Amino acid sequence: MNHLKFKLGIITIIYPFITLPVIAQSKPKIAPTPKLIQQSTKFIDRGTEILLNNQTITAPWAIWQEGSSLYIGISDTVLNKQFGVELFAGDSIQQSAKWDSTNTVLKVKLSQQYRYIDIASFRKNGWQWQVVSGKLQLKTPATRVLDVQRETIPKNGKIAVRLNGYTPWKLSQTPTEGYLTIEATADPTLLSKFNTPTSTIDSNLDPDDDPTEKKLEYKVTSNNNQTIIQFPIVRGQRASARLIRGQLQVDINPTIATIPDRAIDWAPGIKWNQKWVTIGTSSFPVSYLEINPRQKGLTLRPLLAIEPTLVGTNHLIKSAPTTLAAAAINGGYFNRNNRMPLGALKRNGTWLSSPILNRGAIGWNDRGQIQISRLKMQQTLTIPTGERLPILALNSAYVQAGLSRYTSAWGKTYSPIQANELIFTIQQGKVTEITPGNAPGTVNLPIPENGYLLALRGQPELSERIPVGTNITVEQQLTPSELDSYPQIVAAGPLLVQQGKIVLDAKGENFSPAFAKENAVRSAIATTALGNIILVAVHDRAGGKGPTLAEMAQLLQQMGVVDALNLDGGSSTSLYLGGQLINRASATAARVHNGIGVFITP
Repeated sequence: MNHLKFKLGIITIIYPFITLPVIAQSKPKIAPTPKLIQQSTKFIDRGTEILLNNQTITAPWAIWQEGSSLYIGISDTVLNKQFGVELFAGDSIQQSAKWDSTNTVLKVKLSQQYRYIDIASFRKNGWQWQVVSGKLQLKTPATRVLDVQRETIPKNGKIAVRLNGYTPWKLSQTPTEGYLTIEATADPTLLSKFNTPTSTIDSNLDPDDDPTEKKLEYKVTSNNNQTIIQFPIVRGQRASARLIRGQLQVDINPTIATIPDRAIDWAPGIKWNQKWVTIGTSSFPVSYLEINPRQKGLTLRPLLAIEPTLVGTNHLIKSAPTTLAAAAINGGYFNRNNRMPLGALKRNGTWLSSPILNRGAIGWNDRGQIQISRLKMQQTLTIPTGERLPILALNSAYVQAGLSRYTSAWGKTYSPIQANELIFTIQQGKVTEITPGNAPGTVNLPIPENGYLLALRGQPELSERIPVGTNITVEQQLTPSELDSYPQIVAAGPLLVQQGKIVLDAKGENFSPAFAKENAVRSAIATTALGNIILVAVHDRAGGKGPTLAEMAQLLQQMGVVDALNLDGGSSTSLYLGGQLINRASATAARVHNGIGVFITP
């Protein structure tokens, strides 16, 4: 379809063979038995880009038909993050929402990847839209910023923006700055008051923080029909905003009231939750997805940032949609320099990368069985003389003196990770070639589909025992052995909770003391007493920094989990749902190597 046009009031769609009026939305009926995707729905058009007042944003949208009615919807997480629509309780049929200070119930349509919310009710605010060349062109009424007032920022402050109408807006923040973007223009005389940004030194800032974080600016700019207000925030405080009777009110404070609770049955088997969890004197904002792995049509599997290779990183918000995942969380560790894995990855029964350092891992299957424990792999190479040589790693960036193995799961080629590696090509169980690796990156050796490569590092004498023509076999043993039966495995660590008890042993899993004591944003995967899986992201506590590993374990225990595994954290912490990161601004998230995806099968 090349051209689809909507008009205010009754919507007329120009479409081959069909022109249907769409009556105003009525209150949706509750289906007696929810299905993952309602098969009676006919999607007329879908896309992933919206031209909002001539500004392109990545935003899934859809037009669908039910009976004689046509509806247009935008991804719920996009409406929440990009348009300022607050979401409360909801399910796969309807959604409670607030945008212009009034509560409303909106129609919902679920697809394989996204949960669309019908935006027909926004026509009363003068929204107009049409589809041209695969993009949803959305125009909102011209709106002006009449005044901007601020009080006592960056700490416990307020900003009030007076508008001459209702308009979309979005709020995002880093630990020390906030950004309020409004679809409105501001008069030059108003902007002149903010043309000279001033730096602020606040005594509440942590003296151990980066000194550049002390240079905080407040400024207001306007261009391309947008007004952007940039303002400083003291670390540990949060900004929240709401649109009330033509005024955007921003509050900056450390209290838990700045983030409302959220409980949405996003899809059958997927619940989207947001709440505060208190341990001791600290309260932490927690975003999490609860997944029922026994739900028919719902599956979980490991993701790679750059499919299908093991080398490379990407932002989860970019990689997850390409895999058709409805939801995802970042996974295990990786070498940030060469962007290669550092820990166990097994997908659909194939080992992608081996465990390292007896670190924690989670395994699961499609029957809803899950196991979380510390994991070891022992690989042994045997030559005709009976000599047995250890293979230290499989498809891993964890390098030690000795042998490591690289299969086609690594990619089509292997380039030496260290200088002076000796590369053995193994085909059909026989050494067919030995190649000096020289310097890293100087050679790319093909990995045979009917075999693998062995990289020998630091022990050249071993090459004399496995010359060209040697027949070799490889044995592999996993501890605990039960995990070997699970087709999906992701490792990270450390293990936090087992059978409801805290079992944190960072030293035993070879993490440094500094890592164990660090305050950081964190992510985890855990199981509940009902046998469900929860994907968790935890950010800075009210008035302070993120949890330590010990606090993360206590927090998850407080939430009632049975078993829990810490995942890669800090800037890697990314919780994805329906086209957006739901735990943070996407611009603040780092690239990751792998993740865990949740998939809806029609």
